[in-house]
Amino acid sequence: MDDNSGDLPLSITLVAKWGKEQIELSNLSPTTNISQVKDTIREKTNVLPKRQKLIGLTTKSKAKITDGVTLSELKPKPNAVSERDGSIHITFNFILMGTPEEEIFVDPDDHDDLPKVVDDFDLDFNAGTDEWLAHIKTSENLQKFTESTNIYVMNEPRPGKPLMVLDLDHTLLDFCRRT
Repeated sequence: MDDNSGDLPLSITLVAKWGKEQIELSNLSPTTNISQVKDTIREKTNVLPKRQKLIGLTTKSKAKITDGVTLSELKPKPNAVSERDGSIHITFNFILMGTPEEEIFVDPDDHDDLPKVVDDFDLDFNAGTDEWLAHIKTSENLQKFTESTNIYVMNEPRPGKPLMVLDLDHTLLDFCRRT
């Protein structure tokens, strides 16, 4: 956006490519900030602003794109600026990355308020049978054993470094009883 554009009104359009969709935000003010853009995108896609990543937008000063950056601070790409209908039109194309809230996987283990679920897909029994009671008892025993197991840390994690857990044989707990 050049300063020598005179007193012509400015019209900004943002075009986001999101998967197979194209989302267009037209007639935006140069004072609109990225936070407001993300709120508008949320209304159209149901992707929360904290989950949105706008790829392909850059500022004139090469600063990082934050929620406070205004559209007037963005650097247009070549051929993105045109003059028509007595105003200057600027179009910014970018890629939107983000998942709609209803598609976000929530790990049930992170919530203590959920009821216990018995995984009985591999079993062929009815509630109240001996197989059912044995399965419930096994689950209770496993829960008690897990809660009473002491974990010994051999080497403390290094502060600020990622932690990698390597489990070569996929055995986390060995429940075999050796007599």
